[in-house]
This record gives sequence, C-alpha cells and structure tokens, in this order.
Amino acid sequence: MSQDYLNDFIALGKPITNKVRTDIQSWLKDKSSVLGPNPQVFVKQSEAQMHMPVRVEIIPTFIPVSEHATNVGKMFRDPENALLPNWKHLPVGYHGMASSIVVSGTPINRPNGQTMPT
Repeated sequence: MSQDYLNDFIALGKPITNKVRTDIQSWLKDKSSVLGPNPQVFVKQSEAQMHMPVRVEIIPTFIPVSEHATNVGKMFRDPENALLPNWKHLPVGYHGMASSIVVSGTPINRPNGQTMPT
C-alpha cells in the first residue's frame, strides 16, 4: 500500500515501527539482501528531494512552565495579573502554527512584528 505520509504507519505504535527500523538496519548490513549490495536503491544526498514525512494538521501546545505562562500573560494582560490563579489547576494549551513545519531547506519568511497601516 502506497501513501504520501507516514501518519498511519506511525499510528501502528512503537513495537511495529521499531521492528521495521531494525529489519531495515539488518537488510542494509546483509550483503545477500536487496538493500545490502544494491546501490540502485539509494540516491546521493545532494540529489535527494526532501518530502514532508507526516501530514501535520494541528500542533497542540501546552505551557507547562510558569515563567513561560507569565511572559505570555504579560502580552495579553497587565504584568500584575499575568499569571491567572487557575493556571496551576488547569492545563493551558493552544494550537501552534502547523504551517511553520516545513521540509529542511525551505525558505521561511519570519514575521517582523506588527506595524501600523500607512
């Protein structure tokens, strides 16, 4: 079965993915396997085209460190009320920017803060 992403494979769990990894390592060492002596199954790194290995839809991110939560709170509230009392009792989460996950080497345009319209 051919798929564009490894999400379904990863979902099979560590016992399966670890077994596949160790099998591939064995085949690479075994000169009688299809991977061992066969240079046609490989390409030079400089000629390889990178692809996203997984489909990333939402990145759930949690704020477990009080200093981080305080700094974020200061952006939205006054410094005296930066860390709300319920922070120690409820998990604080947000959706990260899934669009910021790209293949290595992809140019990234980073925001330069907010500016007033001219």
